[in-house]
Amino acid sequence: MSVAAILMVVFAAVACGGDLTDTGDREAPAAPADVGAETGESDAAAGAGAEGGSLPLPQLDRKIIRTARLELQVEKVSAAVTEVEDVAEAAGGWVSASNVFVDEPSTSDAGDDQTSKRTETATVTIRVPADAYRSVVGQLRGMAEQVRSESSEASEVTEEYTDLQARLRNQEATEAQLLELLTKAETIPDILTVQEKVSQVRLEIERVQGRINVLDSLTSMATITVELAAFVPQEAGGEQGWAADAWDAAWEGSQTAVVVLGSVAIVGGVVLAWLAVPALVIAILWWRFGRRLSRLLQPPSGGPGGTGTPA
Repeated sequence: MSVAAILMVVFAAVACGGDLTDTGDREAPAAPADVGAETGESDAAAGAGAEGGSLPLPQLDRKIIRTARLELQVEKVSAAVTEVEDVAEAAGGWVSASNVFVDEPSTSDAGDDQTSKRTETATVTIRVPADAYRSVVGQLRGMAEQVRSESSEASEVTEEYTDLQARLRNQEATEAQLLELLTKAETIPDILTVQEKVSQVRLEIERVQGRINVLDSLTSMATITVELAAFVPQEAGGEQGWAADAWDAAWEGSQTAVVVLGSVAIVGGVVLAWLAVPALVIAILWWRFGRRLSRLLQPPSGGPGGTGTPA
């Protein structure tokens, strides 16, 4: 049989979904891992199957991707960031991302207490082993003054993982067959054809293996994102709170009144300044020419028709 004919047989077997490895190594479909735990009969069923001559189904590890997000209020953000890092390292994990944000007060508030207005927040993402997931979440809750929110998600990828493993075995078996054919190829066209097929199968093997590695990483290490903010205690209600509100309202009202009165005073001063200029001019003119003008307008003495002293 020629190399081309053998290639057709190999790829026909692959297309039909046949595994070129021994059929005894084929992995069984994933079964729910909690069935035996709920009924308590998995061990007994396995023993009974062995006695009856049938093999028990293989028990597969469940592949679960766990993620969580916590929003915590703490006494001091910078110290809490360090504590989160210590918790992750103690559990055998690490910090994958950390961001600290500081909100400084504006320059317009220079007269106020800037220390009280300076706010600090942080976001820390850690990766911890999956078996330490619950313990780490509990420790993070314990370091908070208040837990604002908490969310978690578990995504099972057991079926995908099992399918990828089967595809990987199938591709590796195909590659082995092709490499064996490559040793038997005698002509250059046959060698080039087999090498091209080997390259295609190797590329698929690396792609499937890469996805398996990603799932291994995601399922073996849980991801926890912690958002940290400074804790602000709630003010006590009652008469003291009412008095403080009334004082704040009165203070704001008095500031508004001062602004209005100041505006009126400024406008009045500007108007008086403009009126003072023409008033000064009029006063100077009257001082210079007012007496002369009054004498010119005064009637002559001696009465009407008077001609002075008689001859």
